[in-house]
Amino acid sequence: MPSVTGRLSTAVVVVAVILLVASSVGQPLLLSYVRSGSMAPTLDSGDGFVAVPTAIAGPPEEGDVIIYRAQELNGGGLTTHRVVRENDHGYVTQGDANPFTDQSAGEPPVRRQQVVAIGLEVGGSVLAIPALGTGVTAVRESTSDLIGRLGFSSLDGSRLWLGAAAAGVVLLLFGGRGNARGRRPENRDRDLDRRVLLSVRNVALLAAAVVVVAATASMVLPLGPVQYDVVSAESDLPGPRVIPAGESETTTYRVPGGRLFPTRYYVEPGSDAVAVGTASGVVRPGENENVSVTLSAPPELGYYRRYVDVRRYPMVVPPATIDALYRVHPLMPVFVLDAGAAAPFLLVALVASPRRKPSGSAGTSGTRVRGSGR
Repeated sequence: MPSVTGRLSTAVVVVAVILLVASSVGQPLLLSYVRSGSMAPTLDSGDGFVAVPTAIAGPPEEGDVIIYRAQELNGGGLTTHRVVRENDHGYVTQGDANPFTDQSAGEPPVRRQQVVAIGLEVGGSVLAIPALGTGVTAVRESTSDLIGRLGFSSLDGSRLWLGAAAAGVVLLLFGGRGNARGRRPENRDRDLDRRVLLSVRNVALLAAAVVVVAATASMVLPLGPVQYDVVSAESDLPGPRVIPAGESETTTYRVPGGRLFPTRYYVEPGSDAVAVGTASGVVRPGENENVSVTLSAPPELGYYRRYVDVRRYPMVVPPATIDALYRVHPLMPVFVLDAGAAAPFLLVALVASPRRKPSGSAGTSGTRVRGSGR
């Protein structure tokens, strides 16, 4: 059986890979962490927590810790704060350690479409993972330094895969290491074979985790709504999406295609006063598809936000299959495609798992029969 240390090492590397991928794509994937003390004592700086996407958790409620795309805070990046109340304009949020709400600091009320995940609670409290973010930051900085030494200077896919490869090498070298001193040659050979199998299995499991996380990022990331800023004005003034009050304007959303496979896309209204032309279609690799989006300005003058939900899936299965899964739930194609992508690696891990031999062998007995001496 693999040692507890080996299992723990594999789990740590997989968690690190998940968080590194999430950090690279700017989207929490199952796990996230805080970078400041604004949520203390619930979450100290560097603490991690389980982030449940809103597509699974549903809309947030008062008291939930949420991750949302801010407009003003953190330079418009992701912010982790608590919902303290809800009004007609959206959610009012606040860090547990802050004496004022985000809205008092200039952040507009948070709309449902801005919320990307909700912190998992156990027993009424967010389940904190101490220092998880601190460890991931150290791994990310070490990986970036290693990649820089190898000659890569831009943030591209090579960093992700090289980092995963480096983690795989660590597992290969140390995953099945054991103490073989003082053992018989045949036992050392058997232990070596076992260590190789364990290392192959660990690398296969790590590769499966990396593929699943990367595939999930490519599909879940577009689940976030596309925001359009609309100004309801007295007349058609210069400026993008400045619309006379009570009238409409049509713009174009460009659906990007993938690199290897055709992409099945769905574009739907994510808020009121939005109409979409072609709701679904297929984009060929390296191409784009234009979808018309009609935005309406209310009679009242002012600034408004409109949202369009965009979902994209690589077409590695027939489009009818994706359509059927999508009708069940937008995340169903993600689960099925992830399972298909991970299946070959899991099969390798299964084949590479050492088999336990029975304690006795056929035709022998555990009791030695001694001769009578005659």
